[in-house]
Amino acid sequence: MATRNDSPNPNSTEAWTVVSRRRRRSLKQQQPKRSVLPGPETLIAPPSPWIPIDSFVDIERRSKLLQRMESAIRRLECSSFYRRFLLRLRGHLVQHGLARALSSALEIRMVVYGVGSIESYDPSRLQLALAILLRRDLGLAVPYLEVFDPILSATECAVMTAFDCAVVPVDERGRREVRAPTLFYMPHCEAALYDGLLEANWRPSSLNRMVVLGNSFSAYEQFVELGSCSGSASVEAAVKHLLLVRRHVTEVEMEEEEAGAGSQGKQDDEDGIFKAFHDTSWHFFDLDDDKPMDLVKR
Repeated sequence: MATRNDSPNPNSTEAWTVVSRRRRRSLKQQQPKRSVLPGPETLIAPPSPWIPIDSFVDIERRSKLLQRMESAIRRLECSSFYRRFLLRLRGHLVQHGLARALSSALEIRMVVYGVGSIESYDPSRLQLALAILLRRDLGLAVPYLEVFDPILSATECAVMTAFDCAVVPVDERGRREVRAPTLFYMPHCEAALYDGLLEANWRPSSLNRMVVLGNSFSAYEQFVELGSCSGSASVEAAVKHLLLVRRHVTEVEMEEEEAGAGSQGKQDDEDGIFKAFHDTSWHFFDLDDDKPMDLVKR
């Protein structure tokens, strides 16, 4: 899954620099962090049973963490960021994409990969808080949240269960095969994790039923297209399926732009919200059901 480095936000802006929350990023000509490069932890491996890194639930830690999660949810819900997020969510582009993925189904599954340690890191708590609020405000039936990160502790799993999350007992390596409409929420995961998800569903019928809320696909594409960047070839190899399908993806930035958002953005930065969600977009797929995937070209 999304392996965390020392920073709680492994997909930092080292690969590209965010100029403004209202403008597209400019890309630095330097090697991206190791977190976006393929490594032993991102090689294809079969799913395997998983248990938390520790074996028991600490009742005192659980109580404190429950309070911290409740605080994170309230803080996010009251933020200007979440107001902008809801404006985007309820707008035509996102609603059209969700309706297309849903088709005639009555509910959508929601899978959360790579939030990291909610006990150790504030961005992780905010990212899980967004998943909880999104399930409530999506406007669609979501039976429950499926959550997985290999670094979760038993105490963290117990807290997630208290918020009606189901911790996945198998390490799928991010390669969940889609058999029903599914929203994958993957905040700041490794590039190869996105690519593995696409590869596992490399057929129009599956991709069209997927929605991905996570790292901007266009940002990866821009980085690779610089060409002369040190490390761009490694990134290109790590996201080959993402690049192939990119032209069949509608990407929508996760926040709606608001008048006077500058001061609001500053407040979000101070609250750590920007750090948890920068460079995140909605991604909707639109492929002809009868189009062979070997004909999908950049």
